[in-house]
Amino acid sequence: MREFALTLHLRLHDSLTALRRAHAIGDDDLATAQAGEVEDLVEIAARHGIDIAGYAALSPTG
Repeated sequence: MREFALTLHLRLHDSLTALRRAHAIGDDDLATAQAGEVEDLVEIAARHGIDIAGYAALSPTG
């Protein structure tokens, strides 16, 4: 389970980084796609009881 949680955290970090980058460059379509990815990862984390509280309230701007 540790490897699963680590992978989920890494994917969440990468998705949030991409979401922030998309917002910064004004790419609304990419931002929407990345927001969907983040939502999916948050749902997976919740389903498996993985704490993701340290992700700045999942704000796209950090």
